[in-house]
Formats: sequence, C-alpha cells, structure tokens
Amino acid sequence: MSGEPIIKGADWVLTDELGPGAPDGIYAVECMTCTARSPLFDNDAHPVAVWAIQHTAQQPDHDLFLARAEKHWRVVRRRHEDESPGPAPQKPVVAFLDRAFGPAFVGLMCLCTALTGYLIALN
Repeated sequence: MSGEPIIKGADWVLTDELGPGAPDGIYAVECMTCTARSPLFDNDAHPVAVWAIQHTAQQPDHDLFLARAEKHWRVVRRRHEDESPGPAPQKPVVAFLDRAFGPAFVGLMCLCTALTGYLIALN
C-alpha cells in the first residue's frame, strides 16, 4: 500500500511505502566528535534522543550529533484518469500525523540539544 504522491512522472509515481511491516520512520543519531552511533529505532525517535543525552552525560564534550530519519518509498505505475480507482485515500488522522511528525522530530531534537546544554551547565 502506498500513500500520497511525492513526485509524479509521466508513467511513474514515487510514494511513501505504507504497507505491512514498513515503519513510519527509522531513527538514529551519530556523535560528531567520536562517530559513535545509536542503535536504529523504528517508529520512535525518543530512544534515540535518550541515547544522545546519555552519550553526552558520559562524555560532556561530545555534544553535537547528526540525526537521521529514514522512510521507505515505493515507485508505482501512475494511474491514468481512464483507469479504475486505486486504494482508498489516506485517512485524515493518519495524514495529519504523517505531516506533523517531521516537525515534531525536529522540535524534539532541539529540546534535547537545549537539555544537553542545561545538564552541562549544571556540572
């Protein structure tokens, strides 16, 4: 199952993969000081944020991270107007969460960065 189109070509469409087993997102961070990497987590950025904070708590000068968020995409043949309709459109709640999750992840990372600075200031 695929979601709303990301890019449409003449005969092909690139979409988010929403089929069984496909995670909404895969999250990880990498320390920019020592290149230590968090484990990968499906569908939840919170454990990655906790890993980054714990890494900085163990090594206070390691406070800059590269955050990664990955999604699965699928290319499907474009349905033309004269063809029968495809799958039902994405439900409004799911579409809202999909649009809102990206900014929420950025906000979470900003919060983690601020918290890291606060924890360092306490020492």
